[in-house]
Amino acid sequence: MNYRLRLPLLVWACLLTCCGLPTALHAQQLLPLPSDPARARAVAPGAARGTATTTALPLPFFEDFAGQPEGKPNRTRWKDGNVLVNERFSQAPPSRGMATFDGLDSLGRSYGLPSSYGITDVLTSQAIDLSAGRVGDKTYLSFYWQTGSIVGGPNDERGGNRVVRLALEFLDNTGTWRQVWYNPSLLDGNNRTLTRFRQRFIAVNDARYFHAGFRFRFRSYGRLYGTLDTWNLDYLRLDRNRDTLSASYADLALSAPLSSLLKRYTAMPAWQYNAAANPALELNDSTFTTFNNLDTVAVGTPYSYQGRVRVLPAGPETQFLSGSALSLAGVKQTRLGGSVRGVPLTVAVGTRVQHSINLSLLAGVGAPNDTVRRTTRFADYYAYDDGSAEGTAALTPGTNLPNSRAIRFVLNRPDQVLKIRYYYAGTTSIGSVPPTATVTFGVWDADANGQPTATPKATFTKVLPTSVTRAGFDSITFSQAVPVSGEFFIGYTEPANTGLFIQFGADLNSRPPQQIFFERQNNAWTLKNTLIVPMLRPVMSGLITSAHSAAADAAVQIYPNPSTGLVQVQGRYTHAVALDALGRTVWEQPAAQAGQPQLDLRRLPAGVYLLRLTLPDGRVGSQRVVLQP
Repeated sequence: MNYRLRLPLLVWACLLTCCGLPTALHAQQLLPLPSDPARARAVAPGAARGTATTTALPLPFFEDFAGQPEGKPNRTRWKDGNVLVNERFSQAPPSRGMATFDGLDSLGRSYGLPSSYGITDVLTSQAIDLSAGRVGDKTYLSFYWQTGSIVGGPNDERGGNRVVRLALEFLDNTGTWRQVWYNPSLLDGNNRTLTRFRQRFIAVNDARYFHAGFRFRFRSYGRLYGTLDTWNLDYLRLDRNRDTLSASYADLALSAPLSSLLKRYTAMPAWQYNAAANPALELNDSTFTTFNNLDTVAVGTPYSYQGRVRVLPAGPETQFLSGSALSLAGVKQTRLGGSVRGVPLTVAVGTRVQHSINLSLLAGVGAPNDTVRRTTRFADYYAYDDGSAEGTAALTPGTNLPNSRAIRFVLNRPDQVLKIRYYYAGTTSIGSVPPTATVTFGVWDADANGQPTATPKATFTKVLPTSVTRAGFDSITFSQAVPVSGEFFIGYTEPANTGLFIQFGADLNSRPPQQIFFERQNNAWTLKNTLIVPMLRPVMSGLITSAHSAAADAAVQIYPNPSTGLVQVQGRYTHAVALDALGRTVWEQPAAQAGQPQLDLRRLPAGVYLLRLTLPDGRVGSQRVVLQP
């Protein structure tokens, strides 16, 4: 069951403060996730990874959650667990992939009411055979843990009677679970903040634990609503004959997802990419990951690295990065990357492009976490987000005037907005709860100052439920395609006096360009430079129907007309497309020929076409051209 907050304003402000989140009523609010639909997909039939074992595992036991798809932990090593294996909710981890105790069940739902506390997530190992062990053989379980997530730190355990902690338990030879360690969440000054990863060694030195069915489990305690009280767990190792004074692993481990293939976006329409004067400049000049040297003994570790780009499913690979170097012992979060702009890339609608970085140890020691990949789809929409929400973003309800949020996009050629996709996560209230929330989605042109115009050029009003069973993407479709050119904005407006925080998904892992997010309060737009990415996406048509004037038509002339296909252009322009009688784009000028005085239309069948030429000032001139056999 999914619950809604029904809290008075004072309690709501206290809740935000406890989470280490902003409470200023004029600011954008970052809130935890009340639910996560990705969890439900991850536990769908066939989504689980690994085969559950019927025999006890031998030593050493090792888990760094590397190479696993997001979802439940691998059943080869884990008996049960409603933690989320992911790469999204931590900061500066020892390796890619970790288990997040996020306070949501295996279907991504909250456990209970906002005011209740208790056990939330559990991670239990498969049986491990310790029957040959003895007290004094230096058997240790080590792990890295982080208090909080990128949304913020958990509540303070010392407030009232609540228990907010991560605990470790061992199963003894009588079938009894015994707590051997716990990490209480305590206030760091006056702030609830995300802590760094720390390593802990727990000795297995009690004779009751040396049996063939030994298990260990981690359990988190905290608020039963949403991703408020969270922990991250990574790089676990259980073995004997260990030296805790010089803990070291001969491993260079990648520790961050790969940044976007594109410079400005995470996704863009194929035709907009191809229409750029130099499409290579749409690619990232610095796509990168990071890695950690977990060896603290060796002076340095030699390694090599390669970066590759491939059009899926089976296109040839192009290398964009290659080299070798020496990593000093214990160095953390070393950046590894390069520019993909030298990769020749041809895309069409639906093209998927994968880029990857591989890290190899020259000494021949295997690295389990050595390759990171990312896939970019050139479809029909723009996005700044990566498709996954780590939190929710909400505007503070306006008391007298409506509030708006708008996000800027820059076109390489005129286009149309067909839809707006949005990630809706329900509402929270600061008073009585109305049954619905009204949101007006809009498209704005840019004014002379680069801000959204005072009035949107198109709107669509939708009544949304205040509570959602499962947050996720939905869309609205405008009654007519909205022509746009140059710069435009999409966003939404909330009415005044609703008493609702209307929550949209917030991607916290992507880093958008600055000067693209605006909010309107008291009838004035304000630039918001923020790392919170509201998950709103414009879906484009690819058709050019931008308004044009007779002056724009007269600015360029074509001849001969009729023509056999080689058409001369008199006048300056930057891009040309040809439309058929139904308004479909049937020819587009290659980027390498942009602005040239001759157009080669010879591949088009004989007939009548509308030639659209984009002028240097962004206006579009139209010329009717007749092609003869």
